Amino acid sequence: SKSCTGVLEDEMTCSVCQELFKDPVTLKCGHNFCRECVCEYWKGNIFSACPICRADSAISDLITNLTLRNIVETYKNIGKKPKEESESVCSQHKEVLKLYCLEDEEAICLVCEKSRKHKNHEFLPVEEAAQEFKEELKKSLKPLQDTQRKIAELKEKYRGNLNNIHDQADKAEKQIKEDFVKLHHFLHEEEKNLLSDLKKEKKEKEQKMRAMEESILQDLMSVSKNIKDIQQKLDEEDQIFLK
Repeated sequence: SKSCTGVLEDEMTCSVCQELFKDPVTLKCGHNFCRECVCEYWKGNIFSACPICRADSAISDLITNLTLRNIVETYKNIGKKPKEESESVCSQHKEVLKLYCLEDEEAICLVCEKSRKHKNHEFLPVEEAAQEFKEELKKSLKPLQDTQRKIAELKEKYRGNLNNIHDQADKAEKQIKEDFVKLHHFLHEEEKNLLSDLKKEKKEKEQKMRAMEESILQDLMSVSKNIKDIQQKLDEEDQIFLK
């Protein structure tokens, strides 16, 4: 069976690159991956789906898993070796690692348990210790998943608000266009009526002015005739003029 260390590394290993997590992120479905790995994985696919369960996801849904990142960094800093088959055997006694020392936080064999180094220490079977670590990891995921769900709900809410804004703007634009079509029609009719009235008024005034002009012309002709008659009279000889 695997040592506690091996089981823990399984939980801290990205299923895409098969290495310890680097900048781990959590998808909506709860699975974890290296940010770079999952983004690179999606580049070659039409849809952004979880590499494990195929649930729909997107880059905008990725949430940095700070707890998991800290666990991986701590694991690296305390000098744990990469996962190897040899880890299931005690390097000192060549015995299978069956216990986990709670004080020293390491997997040990049954011979190590009796040594002075681990005297009066508390132990757990590696399977039980690994299960406890898994439970801790699961607990760290729950608040993140709750936060992710709330963010997703908020995102949907804002998306709905944005759609409402678009719908209202489209309706307002349509109404404005309809109102201006009616206004243009009204103004066009008003223009036609005003031009028609102006044309009619112009015609009436022209007719009136022509009639007045004709009357004046008749008066002028009458006056001119009288003037001509008088001038002719003045040109007559005195004897004829006095007749």
